[in-house]
Amino acid sequence: MDKTTLIQSLDDSAAQFIELVKDLTKDEFEVNINNKWSAGQDLVHLIKVLQIVNIGFTLPKPILRLVFGINIKESRSFEDLRQLYKNALEGGAKAPTMYIPKPVSHTEKDRLIQKYASLNKSFIGKLNNHTPHELNSYRLPHPILGKISLVELASFTSFHTSHHIDVLKSKLAHLNNK
Repeated sequence: MDKTTLIQSLDDSAAQFIELVKDLTKDEFEVNINNKWSAGQDLVHLIKVLQIVNIGFTLPKPILRLVFGINIKESRSFEDLRQLYKNALEGGAKAPTMYIPKPVSHTEKDRLIQKYASLNKSFIGKLNNHTPHELNSYRLPHPILGKISLVELASFTSFHTSHHIDVLKSKLAHLNNK
């Protein structure tokens, strides 16, 4: 996926998530459904991910090379990476503790949405500051996928948001069918 398409994907998935949560009622935002996170917790989880990804994308390239090495193989496609992640989840992979959100109040919703939108915009800006060669060459660690290229991490960030949109839609449908 080229950088322009990837940026559009990041922008679209964030806009879709915001559209999904912005008008949720207190119950829809706060209730845990089937022992899964609430919509508010999904939002905080995505914020936590973007905070870490933003930090990673600001590390100096010599540090990236020294600490995580250079990607010597071709970066995996968006679809291949998504399937790898899906297989890992089906195999029991879970979010590390640092990404697990505490309960979230509906009163925090608007502030959290603004924070999420701001972090996503910041991430897109950082992504834009890297050449395609840099995005394919430098790596960062992913808690489930291991060391992946920057372009793979950006792809992950996009489909990870889409994954949470799908999961949240399913949870909300279950809640509203009670």
